Parts: sequence; structure tokens; C-alpha cells
Amino acid sequence: MTDSTPAPDSHELESLLGAYALDALDSADRARVDAYLERDATARAEVDDMRETAASLALLPDTPSDAPPELWARIEQAIGVQTRTVRPDPADPIDELEARRSRRIPVRWSATIGIAAAAIAIVVLAAQVASLHSQLNRAKSFGTSATAAAFDRAAKTPGAREVGLESGSGATLARVVLLPDGSGYLRGDHLSALSPRQTYQLWALTGNARTPNVVSAGLLGPDPSAVSFHASGPVHGFAVTIESAGGVVTSHHTPIASAQLS
Repeated sequence: MTDSTPAPDSHELESLLGAYALDALDSADRARVDAYLERDATARAEVDDMRETAASLALLPDTPSDAPPELWARIEQAIGVQTRTVRPDPADPIDELEARRSRRIPVRWSATIGIAAAAIAIVVLAAQVASLHSQLNRAKSFGTSATAAAFDRAAKTPGAREVGLESGSGATLARVVLLPDGSGYLRGDHLSALSPRQTYQLWALTGNARTPNVVSAGLLGPDPSAVSFHASGPVHGFAVTIESAGGVVTSHHTPIASAQLS
């Protein structure tokens, strides 16, 4: 009958497999693990899995080097806990085998585990953040492109009225197209980007042309390119002002651009 009981040092050798996979062992321990792998197929498979994982991690996006100081403090604290040496009580019996094992297992590997785990976490989080930013940018770009295409289609619709909103110097800063049902689109290709604390606001001019009623037609945001809006009632003109983020019900600012609809 074959004895399947692990060799006395098998647990120690298993604990070295991770360091072996990363080439972090000295020549003596590496030779011991080599011999162990020759007789243990399960251990060989485990090392192969570790190396495959390490190779996959190497293909992830670069990790930002400016990680928060608090994160590194927490990593250092975790490593300190792992590598702290506990002095034995002189009154306790000495386990010679355990003492030899403690001396032979490299202390640096405990630190390596902590650093590797932290690095892996940072890399994965960085990859996730980068992916989310990319998805958000694509969504914004798609939305702007769709609205710009809707502007072009609306301009060709029977009954649509289009006008350029001009500054006091006569420069066209934006264009507006209004459909008979009150829906409309603005192209603000020449509106300069504002700070996040500000927004462009579109106003519809209704009622008497000489003393018009000025009604908000919507907020355009700090950096509009193509925006949809809706204006109620008979509209004979538009104006754009710069307001604090969130907009206002009634503006006290002079429009930066305006125009009368024909």
C-alpha cells in the first residue's frame, strides 16, 4: 500500500511556489522547489497558473504613479503587520523544526506578497476607471453627433426657420433652427467654453417684437456644441446669455448673441 502522507517539508515548499513563479527565490531554495515540482504534478500546474496570471497582469494599462499617500500608508501598515517578528517566550518549549522553517522562509516574500496584492488592486482599479472614462466620453461624443445630425435634418424640414445668433460685433456665435411644432436645435460651434460654474442659457423672444416677452428655452451647458430645446408660443427671435450654473428664471445680463427670426 502506497503512503500518500506529504513529506515533512511539503508545506514549506508549497509556500514557496508563488516566489518561485516570480523568480524571487535564491539558488538553494529554487533547487529544492525544482526537485519538488519534478515529483508533484499538482504543484507544477499551480506554478503554471501563477505565471499565466502574472503575464495577464502585465498586459493591463499602465498604473498611475500618483496614488494617494493614504493608500501607500495603508499598504506599508499591512506589510508591517505581515513581517513583524514575534519573540518567543523563553519559558515556551522550542520546536526545532518550526524554528528551522521560520529561518528558511524568506521574510522578504511576505513583503512581496503585500506589495504585489496592493499593486494588483491599483492596476485593476485604474483599468476600471479608464474604461468608465472611455465609455462616458464615447457616450458624450455619440450624443453630440446625433444632435448635430438632427440639426441638419431639421434645417431641411419644410416650415423650418433657421437663423444665426450674432454678437454685438456681428460675428455668428451660434445657429438655431426652429420647427413648426416648437422643437428646435442649436449649434454652438463658436461659443467659447465656460468654467464649470457657468452655463450658456437660451432665451426665446415671444409676443410684441418691440417689447418681447423673454422666456427661457433651456440651459446649454458650459461648452455646447449641439443642443436640442423646445420653445412654446409664437417665437420671433432668440438670445443667449451667460449665467451661473443652474440657470435663472429672469436674466439681468446682456445677451452675448441674438437674432430675429424671419
